[in-house]
Amino acid sequence: MSRVRILGIGSPSGDDQAGWLAVDTLLACGMQAHREIIVKKLDRPGASLIPLLENASWVILIDAMQSDGQAGRIQRFSQKDWPDYNQGLSSHGFGVLAALSLAQAMASLPARLDLYGIETGSTAHGDQPGIEVRSAARRLACAVAAELNVSLSF
Repeated sequence: MSRVRILGIGSPSGDDQAGWLAVDTLLACGMQAHREIIVKKLDRPGASLIPLLENASWVILIDAMQSDGQAGRIQRFSQKDWPDYNQGLSSHGFGVLAALSLAQAMASLPARLDLYGIETGSTAHGDQPGIEVRSAARRLACAVAAELNVSLSF
């Protein structure tokens, strides 16, 4: 059983890669080397996210979000916040919030769950992520590492 799981959610469509970019930064800096931390990139997991939440004490989810904010804005949702969020977190059919709601109903949530959204600009298929989202993903990776008391080497 891993104590901490960091899951970057995305797709290959422009700024929707936000979660992947944050995870790529963590992996490139050796986060996976810590025994109690699992870091994974997920491609639109839908309900298959639920088993990845089980048997962890802390899960950190990072995904793209769509609202009226500026591209690159980072928003954090604690476990008490995300059930009330009705904006467009995740552009996936059965999105992160639906999976979390189902996991909650199944009593499959970890003791601590932190959900981060990175505001997107373009999510057109084939587009590269914008500079604002790339920068936000790096900042968020550094913040996550700091919260875990793990230093990243750049």
